[in-house]
Amino acid sequence: MKTYAVLIIAIMAAFSFKCFGQSINRTSQNIAALGNTTSQSNNSPKDDRVIVAYEVEETINMTFGKRITKYEVSKLSMVSTYDLGPHNTRVVTPVYGKAKVKTVEAGLHSKAIVDTARTNIKPIKVGVIAPAEAQKYLTIDVISTYEKVLDKGYISLDMLIKVADRAYFDGDFAVAVKYYSQLFSLTNNLESMYYYRYAQSLKGINQIEKADEMMKLFEVKNAAFEVVKEK
Repeated sequence: MKTYAVLIIAIMAAFSFKCFGQSINRTSQNIAALGNTTSQSNNSPKDDRVIVAYEVEETINMTFGKRITKYEVSKLSMVSTYDLGPHNTRVVTPVYGKAKVKTVEAGLHSKAIVDTARTNIKPIKVGVIAPAEAQKYLTIDVISTYEKVLDKGYISLDMLIKVADRAYFDGDFAVAVKYYSQLFSLTNNLESMYYYRYAQSLKGINQIEKADEMMKLFEVKNAAFEVVKEK
């Protein structure tokens, strides 16, 4: 019986290894099928580990810096497939973990030996301790708080910049235009990047004429900055 059990375990382990190799090939092909996506699955482990999740890193290159978004999914079908645009990347990296190999235990039939002797077992008292109350934490969204303060009429340049910038990077161009316009109504002594962001936000809500005007001001500001930097 022991020899039979060992033989079954060896067969199942070999079958799991073969399926693991086929799974890696299929994973690479599926990742390659995603648009604008590259894979880091070439460095697959040589042991018996299998893919347990996928780490996704999306990089959006912008005029001023870049934005990187990372998330993890349990299935390849859960990876976002929308087009990131030119010069932007999405990298999918498989996460490996130990494979679970089912084992077959060979049961040996044996005769049960019944002990007719009776033993009195004394009951054990178990004390129950109530769990301590979990501490409660309050998470505050500072930018949202700034937005509420601004809408009540308490205006400051710093709050306007923070609220407008978050709306811009979130792609909420209507909100971005609202607060950028308030910002520019208070001062024109701003860095050139704010002219660019305001122009792009206006373009996002189809205010093309105003967007062109702000883009020209951006180019003037940016050119003046380059002259100063060369000096």
